[in-house]
Amino acid sequence: MLEILRNAHYTVTVDPAVHLARVTRSAMPSESPEQFEERWMEVSRALDRVGRNGLCLLVDLRAAQGRNDLRFEAAMQRLRPIVMRGFRRVAMLVRTTAGALQIQRHFREDGIDRMIGSDEAQLLDYLRGAPPRGR
Repeated sequence: MLEILRNAHYTVTVDPAVHLARVTRSAMPSESPEQFEERWMEVSRALDRVGRNGLCLLVDLRAAQGRNDLRFEAAMQRLRPIVMRGFRRVAMLVRTTAGALQIQRHFREDGIDRMIGSDEAQLLDYLRGAPPRGR
């Protein structure tokens, strides 16, 4: 795993052997929507530097504190297409059902199909294109 970015809010790693980029959110809250947007743009620029083509993306949001106030929602709506573009597949790792529901709502708004769940192994299988477990 190659670490390509670390700041107070995000760690971004890439594992070229398995064609996986991973963004892990820390528990530190964003101070403002502007800071939130700048940190996500740092993530996007780091992903641009390594190249997204052929990679899958796992976003681990388990440590994050959910935000749904209007200014943060508007920032996330602008950022999602920028940060998540160009990957073969995208999966979101969440801790709670409420978190999964919020992410599902975002994806419906985007019109993009992504996998959301709290089982990391299952999400990694999805990203690798493996058949679902237990079948």
